[in-house]
Amino acid sequence: MAPEEIESPAAQSLGKKVIATDPARGYIKASYHAGENFVNRGGRIFGGYLCAMLDSLCGHATRLTHQQPDTPQVTLELKTSFIGRADVGTYIGEGWVRHRGKSIAFAEAELRNEAGDVVARASATLKVGL
Repeated sequence: MAPEEIESPAAQSLGKKVIATDPARGYIKASYHAGENFVNRGGRIFGGYLCAMLDSLCGHATRLTHQQPDTPQVTLELKTSFIGRADVGTYIGEGWVRHRGKSIAFAEAELRNEAGDVVARASATLKVGL
């Protein structure tokens, strides 16, 4: 496995599994598993975990567009909208780059539950090539 294909410990803890990528479009589709250890006091998945999944999708989509595999990047801003109920289970996420400049990228992502309902969306601004 190439270094750029190895998931971070954070993504691994989210149960991330890549389903498909399209580097030409800056697109990724991946699944995540939200277990009982992700549940808040209300019995739903803690929003911070959903944000982490969405940030992972935006970051991965952006990383796919780099000319050099080891190009550093960092999320400058992540705006998240929680849309639906998030229970324990598997989530399918898609992330894509909306615009990529020389040092800034704009990406979006969404998560769906096993029934296909959108539970959260995010938009991110990333600094590329620190």
